[in-house]
Amino acid sequence: MAKVPDIKAGDLVKVYTRIIEGDKERLAPFQGVVIKIKGRDMTKTFTVRKVSAGIGIERIFPVHSPMIAKIEIKKKGKVRRARLTYLRKRSGKKMKIKEAALPSEAKREAVSEATEASPEPKEKPGEGTPGPETVGKV
Repeated sequence: MAKVPDIKAGDLVKVYTRIIEGDKERLAPFQGVVIKIKGRDMTKTFTVRKVSAGIGIERIFPVHSPMIAKIEIKKKGKVRRARLTYLRKRSGKKMKIKEAALPSEAKREAVSEATEASPEPKEKPGEGTPGPETVGKV
């Protein structure tokens, strides 16, 4: 059994399914937003929704199906619901989902890289030329 990524509602995923035509096999990608996850363990399914040519298309995938070659998570979404069925009624920018913040480890690495690449440190207060608050004091 292949390792399944941690999929949650609101994530933008690309699911590659195997399609067998005669004696040939090809992979067909289906990219959309996960709007619902149902079941658990071996019966777990997830519903992916995309809009193609102005028409909403939903497809339900069993997580542990042998017909799924791989699942890529393109973006992690930040949502406050477990089921995003309200997206069916929306279109355009109203369907937009906020992107989740970086995990804490990735934030720390990004901050450390930024500090290493920063130019000369600025002078600390009290060093160098006196500021306006220290000039008039006795």
